[in-house]
Amino acid sequence: MTIIELAPRLSNPLQLLAKRQEASIEEIIEEVIDRFLREQRHAQLLQEMERFRQMHSELLPQFRGKYIGMLNGQVLDSDADGGMLHTRLARQYGDQPILIVEIKDQPEQEFKRLSRRLVV
Repeated sequence: MTIIELAPRLSNPLQLLAKRQEASIEEIIEEVIDRFLREQRHAQLLQEMERFRQMHSELLPQFRGKYIGMLNGQVLDSDADGGMLHTRLARQYGDQPILIVEIKDQPEQEFKRLSRRLVV
């Protein structure tokens, strides 16, 4: 457990909110932090999608028809089976937001969220 001291300008409204929602301050803070972390992961994946689009023409010859895992503009791994790739990347990189995408002829694709990774 980590103890965090909050300024009164934060702790007082939190106490009121907790009372109103019949929840503990810890529950409210955990919910807020969880939402913030999800938003941060989503923002990172949006950036990764943009990198993917910019690099698509370079990736197409080598990876056409395969899935790649991309982080910070680097291809970490590839596989014809997206599920197998996801499993390997999750084991190796844990909870890092890694874009998993199938390399098709066109870079514009519909991205779907699975777990905490973005997968096509």
